[in-house]
Amino acid sequence: MRVGMTSAGPRPFPGSGLLHPWVLVSVLLLVLNDHVFKARWPSWWTGKLSDVAGLAMFPLLLQALWEQASRLRAREFRPSFAVLVGTVVLTGLCFAATKLSPDAGNAWRWALGALQWPFFALRAWLAGVRIPPVRATQHTVDLTDLLTLPSLFIPLWLGWRRAREAREQDARIPARDVSSPHP
Repeated sequence: MRVGMTSAGPRPFPGSGLLHPWVLVSVLLLVLNDHVFKARWPSWWTGKLSDVAGLAMFPLLLQALWEQASRLRAREFRPSFAVLVGTVVLTGLCFAATKLSPDAGNAWRWALGALQWPFFALRAWLAGVRIPPVRATQHTVDLTDLLTLPSLFIPLWLGWRRAREAREQDARIPARDVSSPHP
C-alpha cells in the first residue's frame, strides 16, 4: 500500500473536497448552463439550474480556500466540518441577500464581473484586440430562487462524509510509540 493511502482511499489534503465527482459535475453544469443552455433554451429552469449547481459547489470552494490558507500554520491536516458549516451558512446568507435586495444583487453583479474580467482580458489579449473594461454581469432579483437553498445540503453531506472518513482513517493508524528509538 502506498504511503498516505488506506483501504478507504487517499488521505484528504487541503482542497481535496473540490475533487469529488458531484462537485466537478456541478462546476461543469454551472459553466455549461451559464454559457450554453441559457442562450439556447432560456427558461425558468435554466435560471434555477445555475443556482442549484452554484450552491452545491461554492461552500466547498470557500472551504478549500480556507484549507489552503490555513495549511501553513497546521502540522497535520484534517478536514473541518465546522469550517464547512460556516461556509454553507455564509453562502446561504449571501445568496438570499442577492435574491432579496437589489443593492446586494448589484454588488454581486460587479463582484462576479470583476472575477470574470481576467478571462475576458486574456482572451482579448490573445486575439490582439483591445482589453475590455470590467463589466457587471446580468442578475435578476427573483424570490423563487430561494427555492434552491436546499441545494446547500449537498456540500454539507459531502463535507460530513469527508470529515468522517478522515477521522476513521486516523483511528486506523496505530499511534507511534515516542519512547521507542526506532520509527
